Amino acid sequence: MPIRVERDPSISWVIIDREDKGNSLDYEHARELARAIAEECQATETSVVALTGSGTRFFSTGVDLASVAEVRDEKDAWKLMYEGLGGICGALHECSKPVIAAVNGHAIGIGFELLHAVDIAVAVKGAKFGTPAVKWGMVPPGTPTVGPILLGYKTAAYLVLTGDLISADEARDRGIVNIVVEDHEELRKTVREIAEKIAGNDQWAVRMAKELLREARSRANIQRGLMALVYSTARKETRERTKEFFKKKEKKHG
Repeated sequence: MPIRVERDPSISWVIIDREDKGNSLDYEHARELARAIAEECQATETSVVALTGSGTRFFSTGVDLASVAEVRDEKDAWKLMYEGLGGICGALHECSKPVIAAVNGHAIGIGFELLHAVDIAVAVKGAKFGTPAVKWGMVPPGTPTVGPILLGYKTAAYLVLTGDLISADEARDRGIVNIVVEDHEELRKTVREIAEKIAGNDQWAVRMAKELLREARSRANIQRGLMALVYSTARKETRERTKEFFKKKEKKHG
């Protein structure tokens, strides 16, 4: 299954299992991920939901560029980006339980954008972070809207306008992740320890605190960001840039 769920005591692990595709997401897998997150957020035996990717290289490289190359018009872009990506962001935002990102590898594009919708993030040292949408002719939805509030204006502006990737240590220093660990074994251990602390607290107070945090984050106009992503994905120039990427990739490996 491209989206798997594993349960530990008090914690549900929602795993993007497309390692051969960089744990990227097309429309169907985005919808599947949104459903899995929503279901685990309702599970009575779960105190915390953890989102992670399979393998040791990628948390998620974002939207599958093959899907972007196939977008013909705004209707296709709406389905892929607003319903697909927007559905994941919505499920994370509406979750009444704390959500931890266990960043097991590179968090790029939408993989990076999803970090704005979680509550806590722990990353392995070798992970890279960034939102290079402008390189493809697209506009990221979260970093220009939620980013200035969560990360500060200049950090958000730098990441959005350059499309550069930064290291895990830089991501921690800029407030994108809370903790950086040395390896994947320590990653799981640390996330479990955080989940146990949360599970040991008064759950009414946890839910109320989460609701206040959610309200603070929702003041940013993420809907406008999603619409900008839809319109930019439907552009002819975006299709041309993604198709050129695949041509260069085939030439390199051919």
